Amino acid sequence: MDPRFSTDTALSHRHRRGGFAAVAAVAALVMVAANCTEVSAATYPCSYGTPGRTPLVDNPPEGRPYEAGTESLPPSQRKYRALTTANADFSAGFCECVFPRPWAWGMPLDAALSIMRAMDRKEQEAVAAFARFGVPESRVPVEKRTIWLRSTWRSREEQECLYTRVGPDWVARPGTSRHEAGYAIDLEDWGAEWGGTDIRLLREQGWCWTVNTEPWHWEHRPTLQRLGLGHRCIK
Repeated sequence: MDPRFSTDTALSHRHRRGGFAAVAAVAALVMVAANCTEVSAATYPCSYGTPGRTPLVDNPPEGRPYEAGTESLPPSQRKYRALTTANADFSAGFCECVFPRPWAWGMPLDAALSIMRAMDRKEQEAVAAFARFGVPESRVPVEKRTIWLRSTWRSREEQECLYTRVGPDWVARPGTSRHEAGYAIDLEDWGAEWGGTDIRLLREQGWCWTVNTEPWHWEHRPTLQRLGLGHRCIK
């Protein structure tokens, strides 16, 4: 798998297939490792909860960043350009080893396109909801249109960092994580307070829940089935 795969690849593919109107070219992928600064674990405590037990509440995100250079894009296009929210403030806490990057980086094309379809559906629902209050489509915030992902593809180094710092109760052994293969995602908004919208939409597009103590962790069912791992899906 080519880890250089980006949202641009998926956008280009959708354009060639006639999926939506052409999207203007934007800046190259953002790599921010050099900007990360270590902070104390007390500042950003581990959010995984008790090993073997599902956390009771969703943790608030550190931030909701977009790719640089996308500020002028209309919301319907910018919604695809969200970065993963891990380390969104460009700092690295004790349990935070994953750098923010375009969410589609390292992801199989069909998996990325399925997430984009889920985002399209979320946008349609948001536009309809705001219309009931007289808000025109152009004024519906981009934040209401996209799906935020805390973590998608991870490098081997990032997986090793997480495994060392958080431990095997919560993190797969380096070399075995589905994140390293690009077909696993960790949702930012998985808690009940968000109404389960993102989960519902992703499930409709072929994503399934695979770890019963991690409600944020979802995997691409078609990829699992191709690999003979469809049994991993819980629901």
